[in-house]
Amino acid sequence: MSFASVSLVMALILLATDGSVHSLEAARHAIDLATEGDHSLHVLSVVDSRKFDEPALSTGELATIDAEDHGYEHVSRIVTMATAAGISVDATTCHGVPHECILEYATDLDADRIVLGAHGEHREHLGGVGRQVEASASCAVDVVDAGA
Repeated sequence: MSFASVSLVMALILLATDGSVHSLEAARHAIDLATEGDHSLHVLSVVDSRKFDEPALSTGELATIDAEDHGYEHVSRIVTMATAAGISVDATTCHGVPHECILEYATDLDADRIVLGAHGEHREHLGGVGRQVEASASCAVDVVDAGA
């Protein structure tokens, strides 16, 4: 009698979030995916370096600190949501160009899926993060609309 060896590989989901209504809906979607498949979840918030410099004490740099705080608060909210759903979650916030940071972080993690929120008409935003991630990612990408 022979037995087949079954390898269970846990998928890794990367949720990129910006604190918008769309990203909150994306968080719910990512948590549902992680729960259904017993997958691990990583949450990333990017402070856009094209809009905010590194922090110091000028008015512009105080705006950067505020943007960082917003990112940390939103990430913390998602960690609380995921933990309540029984999901293992890691979270980080970084500075950079959002789509570049998301793609680099996904590659570093060897993510199986990236989930992020749609954010209105992409042509009106700094490069359309969702569109750029979809075009360049080497894994599955879910761009979630808050109206979905």
